[in-house]
This record gives sequence, structure tokens and C-alpha cells, in this order.
Amino acid sequence: MKRMMVIASLVSSLLSLTSGAATPDPSGALKFSAASPDGLNEVRLEVDLTGMKYSVWRRGKALVKPTSISLVTREHGRMDGKGAKPKGVARKVEGKVATPIYKMSSVDLAANETEVDFGDWAVVLHARNDGVAWRFETKFKGDVTVTAENTNVEFPEETELCYGQVGGFATSFETTAKVGPVSSVKPGHPQIVILPFTATVPGAGVVSVTESNLLDYPGLNFFRRQDEDDMLRSWQAGVPSETERKGRWIRVNKRHPYLAKTRGTRVYPWRVFVLGDSPSGLVSSAAVYALAEPSRLKDTSWIKPGLVQWDWWHGFKITDVPGLKTGCNYETYKAYIDFAAANGVGYIIMDEGWSEKLNLDKPRAEVNVEGVIKYGQKKGVDVILWAAWSMLSTPEDRARIFDRYSEMGAKGFKIDFMDRDDQELERFLEATAADAAARKLVVMYHGIHKPTGLCRTFPNVLNYEGVYGLEQGHSAGGRKVVTENDVNLVYTRMVAGGMDYTPGAMRNRAFDAPEFQRGKEPSACYGTRCHQLALFPILEAPVQMLCDSPTQYRTAPECAAFLTKVPTVWDETVGVAGEIGKFASVARRKDRGWWLGAITNWDSRELVLPTSFLGDGEWDVESFADAPDADVNAEHYVRRTSRIKAGEPLKVRLARGGGFAARFTPVGCP
Repeated sequence: MKRMMVIASLVSSLLSLTSGAATPDPSGALKFSAASPDGLNEVRLEVDLTGMKYSVWRRGKALVKPTSISLVTREHGRMDGKGAKPKGVARKVEGKVATPIYKMSSVDLAANETEVDFGDWAVVLHARNDGVAWRFETKFKGDVTVTAENTNVEFPEETELCYGQVGGFATSFETTAKVGPVSSVKPGHPQIVILPFTATVPGAGVVSVTESNLLDYPGLNFFRRQDEDDMLRSWQAGVPSETERKGRWIRVNKRHPYLAKTRGTRVYPWRVFVLGDSPSGLVSSAAVYALAEPSRLKDTSWIKPGLVQWDWWHGFKITDVPGLKTGCNYETYKAYIDFAAANGVGYIIMDEGWSEKLNLDKPRAEVNVEGVIKYGQKKGVDVILWAAWSMLSTPEDRARIFDRYSEMGAKGFKIDFMDRDDQELERFLEATAADAAARKLVVMYHGIHKPTGLCRTFPNVLNYEGVYGLEQGHSAGGRKVVTENDVNLVYTRMVAGGMDYTPGAMRNRAFDAPEFQRGKEPSACYGTRCHQLALFPILEAPVQMLCDSPTQYRTAPECAAFLTKVPTVWDETVGVAGEIGKFASVARRKDRGWWLGAITNWDSRELVLPTSFLGDGEWDVESFADAPDADVNAEHYVRRTSRIKAGEPLKVRLARGGGFAARFTPVGCP
């Protein structure tokens, strides 16, 4: 991997003061705004005697109505702009940054900003071609205690949301997306709407709400009041005052009545609004990445993305290796490494069980972790170790564990069961990424909320979970809701960044399949084989897992050969077509080749997909399509090779819970 380089550094050039000056309103309100370089997106701020309100616009139409915002600290009171006369300063943001571990090879930082200066604090408005954002900045001496933040979102009438809702702050942030009006959100505490969520505003477009640069501050969530049908109000976890270690978790028993104790001079997280004319327009957004703090690592050449063979989902069941007694043991892990090496898979994960229960200081003798690592090194396969976050929560724990296993040759840790987003947890994520990087270890954050750009600040952070993925119900033959929820992940959770969905199941079940014989059959999932194949080019994950057993992949060599060739980082990403709740199609380019995936919910459908993303010329196509009987036997598929001209429509039939996957290679290119 090449060292991450800044192609052109971020340049903030101040324009004339008049270009950022407030526009007076007949009512006496001062109005500020920032518009995107292409002129399509705009974020506005109005300041008057009642306070200040922001709003979000696309093509001159509001997607978020004027909505009040404020920040409160114990030391300096409420920052709401009431009666203030702030000054506006406009500036341009320019440049590109190379992104060797992302869904595109470089990110354009081009934007227009307006800083609305209230003296010792400010609100900064930021407008990009893929969305807008705003944030608070403060310039107070010493430390401050943030007691409240008022960041609400009010939508125009008839707005429809696609959102996930969970029951409080102790959560894995794994839930299925619901689709409905704002009034469909369950009202009151402890119900919270997690980010990202996406709103469709009739006649105006779509907006996905999330955040970026979440450092030393609690995550943003929302709730709805019973009497408000068009507004969601912010709700964030207070700083823990009493915690208790309970196995894998560190549970919060009590919280302080404040959100954060932090530096008085600082920038706060960006409140991000990714914008598009259609849901597919959200797919290529890089707003979360672009708004995050630049990399703190000078050398990233040691960071390796790639595929990983995983053990937990299928329960260590390898049944086609003569004499192998499978389980969490040395010989089984050697078999995983043999499969990985034979198929160009760069990693295996040793999930829970490689050490004594919840004791990372005591690796189990029958597993022989050091022996597994050394065997993998001989075969060109690296090892990532699972860990519960309660075992790594202190700097001393991390130093001891990271030192020991990095010296053995382990290349990273998958850290699980954090299940929180308060300031204490966010500090842990940042500190752990730094501690791991100091030892050249990659990190996968499992059991956690959505990504917020930390993968730019610390490129060794490769994956986040926060997704209702394939592990849901696997031992019971899968859950039908997973398959239809896959579509909505493209337009909600994936807008924030990569995710630990863990696709690749080779035992596939039709909607009306007989009841699964739990404990008697290998793990399985609902939806077709081609749905699983399509997830690999659709879902973003720098470390993409192969969840099924090597045995199952060896029974499906055509499918395995396709999956193990799909890249995990990309030069270009395009949303091809889609509709929230119904279907999604995504195309991604690596070098000269393109990959395409399309999936549907439990409705079969016929699609005509545009191929303008190919540019020009003729292309050889390898495709996997649902077989005519895939509605009944979900494992049936048809593999074809064909040739297509760029721009020629691609006709695709998707079975119920089905999918389509294809690889495009320029004619004449090996």
C-alpha cells in the first residue's frame, strides 16, 4: 500500500468580508449562508431576538426547515445568539486528499464556508457538492462543562423517514430500518433514533443526517415528542459517573447531568446533511470523510485492507478435511489459513475463544495463538484477534495486550461490545486507535455506533459495525427481515462509512423455505445466493469478511472464485439505481475494472440498469443472476459471460430476496 499523501493540502483562503456579511431581514433578523461550489446545496443561519435557526436547502427548496440550535456550558451559559450582531466571514476550502483505504481513491475537499462569529464562539457553515454541514466552535480559556446541546431537525410536511430506533443509550446500534412519516417515530424517552437516518422530502430531494469528527464528545441521537410530528430533537448520553464491568461490557449505572468536560477552545462535531436528488445520489458522498480531522499518522504503508476468513458465524464447522476435529483449536485454524492462502484471502480472524474466557492474558494452549500466527506468516496470511472492550479499557491494559500480541506477529484487533456513545467511550476509540497505530496494529470496532470519520484521522481503523448484519439469527437459519433491510442499509447506515456486515453465506433460504432445523444444519441465511454475491460490491468494508465455512465455499467454487476477487477498497463508487425500501444497485471501480451489485427486498422485480458508469468502449462481463427457480431454491443461480458496450442498458431479473452481481473488464484487458 502506498503511503497516504495529501495531493493538495487543505487551503482556506479568506474572501472579502462583505461576501460573508449578514443579509438584513425586514424583521431585523440577520441571515448568513454557505452555498456549494456547484450552487445546488445551501445551509443557512438566521439570527434574531429569539435566537438562531439553521436550515438546509437543495436547488432552492428546503429539506430541513429553519430549526433552532444552541449550546450550553456551565461556565459561559447559553450560546443561542439571542439579540447578537455576529459578523460573517466567508472562505473557500480547496484541495484533494489521497485515500488509499476508502471507497474512492481521492476525496475532493472543495467547499464554501461561512464563519458566523459571535466573539468567543462561532457557528461555521460548510457547503459541499454532496451535502452541507455546520458546527459550533468555542474560544474560551480553560476547560468547560457542556450541559446541553439543542440540535433539532424540523422537516417539511409529508416528509418520509427511513430510520432506526433503539431503546436507550445501552445499545449495539443494530436495528432494522423503518420507513414512515416523522409521526411514525415512537415518541418519548428512552426511544432514540440513531444516525444516519434519511429523509425523503417530496419535490425537494433526499437528505441523510449524520455527524463527522466526533472526538471527545458524545454521539448525536434524536427523539420525538408526542405532540411534534415534523421535528426530531437531539438527545445525547451524559458522562458516566458510575460504571461497572460486567463480563464483555462496561455498563453505566449512573450519569452526570452534563454531556462533556472538554477544552474551552475547540471545534465540536460537524452536523452533516448528505444531499441528493434521489437515494442513489447518497452513495458516492464523501462528506463524513472530508469533514473529519486529517490523518495523524505519517506512515500508513503498513496498513493492509483485504478479505478475511471468519470462524464465528458458522461455528468453526469445517467438515471436508480428513481427520480434522473442528473447533477453536490449532488444527482448525491451520485449516482456515490453508483455505485463505489458496484463495488469496489476506487475513483470518480468531474470534472469541482463543483465550481463556475474557482473559486476554491467558491464550488457550490448545489454540496455540503464536503457532497459528507463525503458520499464517509462512502462508502469507495475517491474523486479527477478537477482544471484548472491557479487557482493553485502560491504557495499561492496551499497552500490555497490544505489546504482547504484536510482538507475536498479530496484525490487529477486532474490539467488541462497546455498546455506548458517550464522551468516555469516544475517548476510548480515539486513544485505542492511537495505541494500536503505535504498534502497527489495525483496529476493527465491532459492537459500536456508525463511523464518524475516525478512519481518516487514524487510517488503521478499518471497520465499524453498528449494522443489523448477517450475524442476526444465523444459527436459526437467518431472519427474513435481514434480507429486506439490506436495501435500506445502502441509503442509511452505509452513508456514514464502512461496516462489519459479514456477508458471504452459501446456504441460502427462500422466503417459503421449510422451518430450519436448529442445531442440526449448518448456519444459513434468507435470500438468494446471488443476493449474497451482490453484497460484496455493494457493501463498503475495507476488511470484508467471508462468513461461511471453507467447506461451504469449496462446494461452490464458481461463487467463491468471484467473491475472493472482489476488492475491498476502491477508486470510484457510484449509486446506479434504487428506491428506499425496494431495491439498490451500486457500481465500484478498482483500477480498470468495474464491479456491480443489485439487490431487492422480498418482491421480485425486473430492472433496466444504466451502464454509463463504464465510460466508453466495450466490456467483457462475468455475471451471476438468480435462476428462474430461485424463488423456490434460493441457491440456484446462472453464471454467464457476455459483452456489452458502455452505456448499453443492462436488463436484470431479481427473484424474491434476490440479487445480481457482475464484473466488467475492458475488452482486451487481462
